[in-house]
Amino acid sequence: MRLDISFSNGIHGGITLQAKALNRIDITPPSDAETLTATTAIPLVDIHNLWHTNAGSPGPVGRLPWRLTLTSGAQLNFPFVALFNHGGRLHAAVATTNLIDDTQIQLAINQEACTYEITWRITLSPQTSPFQLWLDFRDMEWQDALADWRGSLSLPPLAYPAAAWDPVFCTWYVTHAAVTQAIVESQCIAAKELGFTTLIVDDGWCYDDMKRVSPQTLPTWYAPIGDWRLSTKKFPDFRSHVSRMQELGMKYMLWVAPFLLGTDSKALADYGDAAISPAHEGMLQLDLRKADTTALLAKLRALAKNYGLDGLKVDFLDTVPPDVSAPNSRVTEAFIRDLSHGLKEDNPNALIEFRQSYATPAMLAYGTQFRAGDAPFDWLLNFSRLAEIRLAIGSLAPVHADPAYWAPEEELRNVARHMIAMLVGIPMISMDLQQLSEGVRRCVRFYVDFYNAHRQLLNHGKWRFLFGQSSVDAAFVEAEGQRCAILAAPSRLTELLALPSMRQNWLLNLTDKTLQVSAAQTYREDGSKGVDGEIVSGGMGCYGIDFASH
Repeated sequence: MRLDISFSNGIHGGITLQAKALNRIDITPPSDAETLTATTAIPLVDIHNLWHTNAGSPGPVGRLPWRLTLTSGAQLNFPFVALFNHGGRLHAAVATTNLIDDTQIQLAINQEACTYEITWRITLSPQTSPFQLWLDFRDMEWQDALADWRGSLSLPPLAYPAAAWDPVFCTWYVTHAAVTQAIVESQCIAAKELGFTTLIVDDGWCYDDMKRVSPQTLPTWYAPIGDWRLSTKKFPDFRSHVSRMQELGMKYMLWVAPFLLGTDSKALADYGDAAISPAHEGMLQLDLRKADTTALLAKLRALAKNYGLDGLKVDFLDTVPPDVSAPNSRVTEAFIRDLSHGLKEDNPNALIEFRQSYATPAMLAYGTQFRAGDAPFDWLLNFSRLAEIRLAIGSLAPVHADPAYWAPEEELRNVARHMIAMLVGIPMISMDLQQLSEGVRRCVRFYVDFYNAHRQLLNHGKWRFLFGQSSVDAAFVEAEGQRCAILAAPSRLTELLALPSMRQNWLLNLTDKTLQVSAAQTYREDGSKGVDGEIVSGGMGCYGIDFASH
């Protein structure tokens, strides 16, 4: 196999690739080159599936696409594709260590040659540091190849505020934009009692409209967004309100979306042709290549500082995706860096939440917590999205669930499944906590307590995922003689029980079946003692000895 490399300035060359080995090709970009193109072809032998980062996908794609185009940059995705067989053994990993520049990795099936033709297209700039192209042909688990690639990246030292690892209450699903100071205060009291110690006041704080998401409101939902001025109608004494919540023991965060310009916002006129149209759901996007963002950065920084906030939920940084034909990732990364550094300069413990599609290695130095994409009502989607973030960044940073949200009349076992699914990350909830039944309250508190008791294992252990054809069947994390496993597919129980001995094991049941497992102790959905050996749907068992001995 041969890799051909060419630059836009006419320089070109090639290299012979080594089979069954990790090929790391060093690239030092010529100062006068604007793009790099590299091509190769790999045989379609023992390749049955592939995985790439694509926010919201449940796992391996479950098929071999005729053509795949993965576009990545600082603000969206990351440049890694794994191809493997049904057993999860790697055939090839295709990647680059350039995380910032606009990058396209394309795979196309050549039926005549029985190969995948692979092309990298990477934009270059004077700021582009030397990087590597990766072609990994080692015989190993594909998740290990991904971890090796991630471990090779030149990441800065990473440290996060203690509060970034704490459970969160978010206003979004429970109130949408019909949020008020009184609602927030009453919910915070209930949230604190259930073990949640961080508050996110989501969209709705910065305009007077009281509205919920519906087919009628969604077409113009974001029209008022972009000015980032507090609604004094909803929050009449915001500074003292923030102080009261902090005295209660809650960290206080506000939602912002810096790149959105609502059609009714005053800010829209300030940016002229830097607004990308047409409007969608009442919003346009800010083109950072054309905009002076000095005032915007100052406004967001002042928002957090002047009100004494503990941080910001920074949303929709991916609204203008990377584009190798019109690069924007460098300027986007610069904005995110400046915003993060400014917030942390004012408050070294500032909390900064980023959404899943930019929960990537490139963003680890800027965000402090990385949240799964929206998954209301759907615990399995939350579970899968958390797995994808874990694959992306491992246990290097706080990984947060999307807020659990269910119908008021939902069955207790399903509430428990919401809570269990979130344990791949850090629990977050967005329910009317004052209206929960006593059984649901016990359930929520039980799993929050479980998270807190085992947060070292859950956050800093090594996660592993068992995939079905297109979903996460099971997940488990290990560290220091402990294991916590979450089962979503009953067929994988035997595989989990056959894992090597650990000093202590926990098995949590997301399936709709009662699991028969000999155990020292089992629990029902609400944390009450269960029948030994029967782990109900939404229940768990704890063991002081290894599974296999039973």
